[in-house]
Amino acid sequence: MLYAFDDLLPAVEMYQAFIDGSHDKLRAEFELWKQRWHAAAEPPKTALGAYTACNTSLYPNLSILLQVLVTLPITTATAERSFSTLKRLQTYLRSSMRDERLTLLALFHVHDAQTTTVEPVEVVDKFALTGPHKLNFLR
Repeated sequence: MLYAFDDLLPAVEMYQAFIDGSHDKLRAEFELWKQRWHAAAEPPKTALGAYTACNTSLYPNLSILLQVLVTLPITTATAERSFSTLKRLQTYLRSSMRDERLTLLALFHVHDAQTTTVEPVEVVDKFALTGPHKLNFLR
């Protein structure tokens, strides 16, 4: 599917503050970008692939637009899940936990256990290397 420069205009108008130069400069970058991938056998299939293949010195404005495209979330589902998770996690008994621990617990809860793996050795090492603990076994 080939895109025209006019398809980019809404994004250009919205992110004009981040773009250096005029519409003509961006149009020239876009046309060079299209020529590059028209001749290539395998153009990038995703926005992240296009961003990583983009040379920022050759296509500075196009690189900025691709970076915005890659970093913007598609939906608000993750944010909504994190807020409902916090309601469940921060109960009366856990209201005294530090922000770092609460954040990590929320991240573990929001993201699938299948995609997140925790090695017990890493947990023990982190616990052993952190500062003084409130555990006193000598009494």
